[in-house]
Amino acid sequence: MRFILDMVHHNPGEPPFATKFGDPAHLRDYGFNGQVFKHINCVATYEATGVDCFPAGTPERAWLEAFTPQIEQEILRAKTHGLQVYYHLDLFVLPRRLLEYFRSEICDPQTGRILLERPRTLELHTVLFDELARRFPLVDGYIIRVGETYLFDTPHHAGNSPIPRIGPAWTPDYLYEETLAGREPADARWTQQQADAYVVLLRFLRQEICVRHGKQLFFRTWDIFPDKLHARVDHYLQVTNAVEPHPKLAFSIKHTALDFWRRVKVNDCLRQGRHPQIVEVQCQREYEGKGAYPNYVMAGVINGFAENAIKTGLKDLLGHPGILGVFAWSRGGGWYGPYIKHELWPDLNAYVLAQFVNNSSRTEAVIFQQYAEERLGLRARSVRDFRELCLLSARGILLGRHCAAFDQALGESVLPTACWMRDDRLGGRQQLAPVLDYLANHRADAAALAEKAEAVRLWEQIETLAKRIIWPNVQTGEAVKISATYGRVLFSIVHQGWRALIAGERGHRQEFNDAASRYAAGWQEFRALAESTWCASLYEGTYFNLPGTPDVPGMDASLEYYRVVFGEPQHPLK
Repeated sequence: MRFILDMVHHNPGEPPFATKFGDPAHLRDYGFNGQVFKHINCVATYEATGVDCFPAGTPERAWLEAFTPQIEQEILRAKTHGLQVYYHLDLFVLPRRLLEYFRSEICDPQTGRILLERPRTLELHTVLFDELARRFPLVDGYIIRVGETYLFDTPHHAGNSPIPRIGPAWTPDYLYEETLAGREPADARWTQQQADAYVVLLRFLRQEICVRHGKQLFFRTWDIFPDKLHARVDHYLQVTNAVEPHPKLAFSIKHTALDFWRRVKVNDCLRQGRHPQIVEVQCQREYEGKGAYPNYVMAGVINGFAENAIKTGLKDLLGHPGILGVFAWSRGGGWYGPYIKHELWPDLNAYVLAQFVNNSSRTEAVIFQQYAEERLGLRARSVRDFRELCLLSARGILLGRHCAAFDQALGESVLPTACWMRDDRLGGRQQLAPVLDYLANHRADAAALAEKAEAVRLWEQIETLAKRIIWPNVQTGEAVKISATYGRVLFSIVHQGWRALIAGERGHRQEFNDAASRYAAGWQEFRALAESTWCASLYEGTYFNLPGTPDVPGMDASLEYYRVVFGEPQHPLK
């Protein structure tokens, strides 16, 4: 494979992760040949415009002088170890002083948004790519995304997506999820407007990055809905067929048709069109605990996940001449925690991925065994137990996090299980409302709860295996055992939370009281586990909210709601 790239996506606005995947020597050892960083566009001064974006003595200049050496050093370190260097850019993002100076020439006068079609917008981005090419000649290219603009680490910049939303309503650029319960297919008028904008932008980027500067461009078809560029084949071809191919232009596409969720088919846009592609894979799955508990996904990513009717995986994709490689996220994705103290689970996923892409004649199972023996020092039965533990983790997560009846019936018209559980947050009755309604209407409560109980049983088995394995490295062994217990306790809490929600919705007071009591006991065990050296940070009983926005009620508030409904005495649930 020509490209085996890795990026650590540090949480926006938070301190960087402590991770060996920032070390180019580690990436090279595992088989990666390229390292991806962020924010190089934010150290561009736009001096050629005559605007002083970072005046001496200002906070902007202090930030620039502190941030620029970090960019220079990471490029040098990666190149010293023989890695290609790419930078992930969100468009449009400009210095605030530059934006204010050219506001009348680049912005919508009503909304203040930077517009693709305004006269100076692309001219300023020509200045950007000229300056980056001159100042950072060792950079091999860029991975460009539109749709979200994260400004948490760049306080002196502002921006928004260049592509109009589908539909008349505008939403914040860092919150692309219009709804958690489903949405109508895009109106053809808005789809055409998006397609036209994509073509204008892509032709510009092709000319400036590939033709004028000879740099590689990967354009991410990023979004999470099946009626947009990312996974709707006719829309993808409508856009990409209007752009002339170039040897240094390729598209970066997630291997899943939605986000990195289970019960989602492989992306139909892969292997389509006249442009080459790289495949995006997440190693520290943001919707599945981020390595706080065992989560081995490469068997499914490579061979096809067992729950999917068509089991397509990387083994099927990599043989296509239009697939040039992979873009892996070894660490990061999403927001907040859990924050892990041991990298085993993302490390295992990243190793197997990179080794397979380097040599896909070797099976995933053979590479897994190599990791277990050479990297962990396991032998004989312990290797087999570790393999069983890892495969069970994929099954345990599927049953614990998802709801088969809901997901299989509604398919990709909705987010899997309404995306009720993300990052380190547990949603409740509001997030799970469409699921609870479906279960009631189809008399599927018992099946859903049996699924959650089976998940707990699998996690108990995982916990037993973790303790039975003979670990040459004591610290690794302790970390695995703690993570296995973490999974068992978490999914016990999930099971009892679902029991309480269903009992509350159906008016079953005794069942609710029993589930609520067990839910509280689970949190007590969870908090006690947090005292262990290798335990990751814990989940929370609130739902996801963006930084700086109000808390969103989740599972805890839902159980309190039903307690009031039933007139039960007040008592702490956790």
